[in-house]
Amino acid sequence: MATYAEKDFDSNNYNVNRPRYPNSLFNALFEYHQGPKNLALDAGSGPGTASFPLLDHGVEKVIATDASDVMIKPGVESITPDLKDKIEFKVFPAENLIEPLEGQTADLVIVAEALHWINHDEFFEQASKALRPNGTLAYWGYVEPRFIDFPKANEIYQKYVYEDDRYMGPKWIQPSKNFLRYFFNDVHVPNECFKDIEKHDYYPGETKTHTAYFHGDSKYTMKKFIDYLQSWSAYHTWQKDNVDKGEDIAILFTNELKETFGWTDETELRVEWGTTYTFARRK
Repeated sequence: MATYAEKDFDSNNYNVNRPRYPNSLFNALFEYHQGPKNLALDAGSGPGTASFPLLDHGVEKVIATDASDVMIKPGVESITPDLKDKIEFKVFPAENLIEPLEGQTADLVIVAEALHWINHDEFFEQASKALRPNGTLAYWGYVEPRFIDFPKANEIYQKYVYEDDRYMGPKWIQPSKNFLRYFFNDVHVPNECFKDIEKHDYYPGETKTHTAYFHGDSKYTMKKFIDYLQSWSAYHTWQKDNVDKGEDIAILFTNELKETFGWTDETELRVEWGTTYTFARRK
């Protein structure tokens, strides 16, 4: 998480090039949710990728919090006059949900693509206090892009992203990255505080039907992939640690893919992301 707080981290690039969350996921969330939608808290919100869509799905007010003022900046700057009373960004860690609510109780608490950066025990304890009875806790994440028609490309991905110490593997903050990499399977919502817990996972090439959270692209290109890679915290750290080499790890990575398969920057490929989401109700 510290990488995203660094002043030279490009949060605008992150905001532009990270996947968006589909309407089907929000529809599933609000089919699950019971009761009013007066107030939601989006913890670890970054630039508000999930915060703004909550308003589109009937939430009256959203408080979006993040530990990094760098990460919320694009969200703050994108608030239009008609939304200024409906969404508010605040700098708070996700382990502190009570203070940003200022005495209010939330109907929903969500975490989108950020739970792996958070102390889970502290977060769940705070969520149980921040939510009204039967209020909804939801968290989700996209895991890894998979090249559907090129298994060898996924092996090269593993080399650059995890397995070869010359590349980005050592630059991930652990165990945070592994929580997400393995679909939050080692994260457990406490039964003493929450009920009706649902977990839904989509493994590309393995899960037979799409879940409500599906993200795929049948016209994915190396140009898109480079932009995506350059939004990663591990990319940012690798570049800073290897500035003397004058190399771009995203270019090295994609050049090997292009050379191996004869791809160009504009070759269209089928890619799907692994996804996971969990819903729970406060007792």
